[in-house]
Amino acid sequence: MYIYEGHMGGLYTSDDVLDYDFLHCEQCGDTDSYVGYARTRKEAWDLLKPLTDINGSGGFNRDYIESFLQKNWGE
Repeated sequence: MYIYEGHMGGLYTSDDVLDYDFLHCEQCGDTDSYVGYARTRKEAWDLLKPLTDINGSGGFNRDYIESFLQKNWGE
């Protein structure tokens, strides 16, 4: 699955690569960001780990990331 970070916060996935027109917000002019492609939960975690708040490093809450991984890749 392709992982994206929304310009308003949060993560989402797509089975297909999304084009610029879909990622770009006409209202605010900002654009969602491509994070990467992951086939497995481990690959997804490897991509998301740098975006995760670990010991106050900033980023997404660890519980949010765990929930996102569970929803999209299961156990």
